[in-house]
Amino acid sequence: MTPDPTPLDPTPLDLGPEPSAGPAAPGRSSTAGDRDATATLPGMLRTTAAAHPGAGVVAGEQRSSWVGVLAGAEALAARLADLGVPPGGRVALLAGNTLTGIELLFACGLLGAVAVPVNTRFGAPEVRHLLADSGADTVVVTTEEPEHATLLRAALDSGGTGAPPGLRRIVRVGPEPVEQPAIGDSAIGDSVIADSVRIDAVSGTDPHRGADHATEHRIGDEPGPRAPERAAGPDDLALLVYTSGTTAHPRGCGLTHRTLVRAAQAVGRERFRCTAADVLWDVLPLFHLSFVNPLLAILDAGGTFVTERRFDAGRALARIRDEGVTVAFTCFPTVMDALLAHPDVDRDFAGVRLMLNVGPPETLRAVQARLPGTVQLTSYGSTEMAGIAVTTLPDDPEDLRLGTNGLPLPGIEVVAADPDTGTPLPAGTTGELLVRGTGTFTGYHGGARHGPHDWFHSGDLGLVGPDGRVHYRGRLKDMVKVGGENVAALEVEAVLATHPAVHTAAVVAAPDPRYTEVPAAFVELRDGAGATADELREHCAAALAGFKVPRHVRFVTDWPMSATKIQKGPLRERITAELEELA
Repeated sequence: MTPDPTPLDPTPLDLGPEPSAGPAAPGRSSTAGDRDATATLPGMLRTTAAAHPGAGVVAGEQRSSWVGVLAGAEALAARLADLGVPPGGRVALLAGNTLTGIELLFACGLLGAVAVPVNTRFGAPEVRHLLADSGADTVVVTTEEPEHATLLRAALDSGGTGAPPGLRRIVRVGPEPVEQPAIGDSAIGDSVIADSVRIDAVSGTDPHRGADHATEHRIGDEPGPRAPERAAGPDDLALLVYTSGTTAHPRGCGLTHRTLVRAAQAVGRERFRCTAADVLWDVLPLFHLSFVNPLLAILDAGGTFVTERRFDAGRALARIRDEGVTVAFTCFPTVMDALLAHPDVDRDFAGVRLMLNVGPPETLRAVQARLPGTVQLTSYGSTEMAGIAVTTLPDDPEDLRLGTNGLPLPGIEVVAADPDTGTPLPAGTTGELLVRGTGTFTGYHGGARHGPHDWFHSGDLGLVGPDGRVHYRGRLKDMVKVGGENVAALEVEAVLATHPAVHTAAVVAAPDPRYTEVPAAFVELRDGAGATADELREHCAAALAGFKVPRHVRFVTDWPMSATKIQKGPLRERITAELEELA
């Protein structure tokens, strides 16, 4: 059941122009929003390139102004169009955090095509599912990461029946000569053209068109061939981003240009308060919205974006220092923990005025105490919410800035509802978080359309306080039902995180003959620290009710991971198998 929006919010949301009732023509938007050219990814890029030519992108050792990024994107769009990529086509991108990868995101918008970023941490069957499910007609592989071509070969081989339907071309783009065999040799036969692209920044001609092993070049700042005049409109799809697939097959989330632009502007202007003087650092992968949103936020401000192909704490801190980074999108504990463990963090992070991290309040407070000169924000969001829907503000008091997830972004509304009935709950009552507004997706690919007035059922547990601030309490599926009592895994994890020996903790449900389920904790200890299972249980017992204390504790040194999160499914399977063997 979906709650009726009327009693929740008698004042209508300012949702901007209504989406069109029917589909637009391929590559074109059919709404009045067409006039707002800046509400598209290429529109933002052109505006900033004209207004702030001195800013740009630093991707490892690669550097380019926004003018150069625009020239590169236009050249890529022209060449992809010449190879036959159609308006409205689906272009799957196996690309890393490089200039070429960034240019490809904008090139798709210039083509009126939909970019489908491929999670390069997926297994081969998951990549094949993504290609087939998205209807990708084109796959682009950047040559900076040879392992991407290897992954694509494995994905095409994994089906055993040739190429996914609709796939017509494989394109390899990058700064190095291609020395590898054609990707499609073993699996795809005549159904796919294994084209390589030579991008000539002056003439745009390619004497090697159709060759499998053509030399490939990345363009510089020189003007390239103009892109075809079929750029996307604001309400056309910009990205089809696939969820991590931790519980089922990955699902594609459609996000329009307008949604991505508005979300980035809200984060950059309202929360990070970026200006053209800012330099934003982000090492999250290109296929993740935690890369796309900060990229567009600093682009909108006219500042500079800094990223890395491979994360190394020492190299990253040197880059942060040398590039004068002022905003750090550290975001996930794996990144922040590595930075904090490095001896140069105090010196090299000194110029960072603001950072964004996610984690339990106890963890955020510890990070803030470690780096008191940098204002720390936190957030709440998901792929379906364009990455970020809720954040704290820089001038919030510390207890609110670190103890809540903050306020919804402009154009977003969040309520807590009864998980079973969908009935809205009073302020301060825990339930399932529902989200609607301009920052939400258009629906899962192949499923029902989701509009800005429709509630998205997040599957997250949380509450909305009387002040409108959101408090995330974990996933609904992370509830452990102990003899009829509900235990939130996040609550137990937060207590474990306060133990001085604990680096990371993940709590899952373990089967129990008496209580049906009991909490089981997987724990990674800090380097050089020691603790026993009994000590950790005693620590929890001092702060939690007895039924919430982990019955089982297992120590680990590595974790099953999706792109950015611990996968709890394998942990549940492990503890279940262990207990069954003992029984």
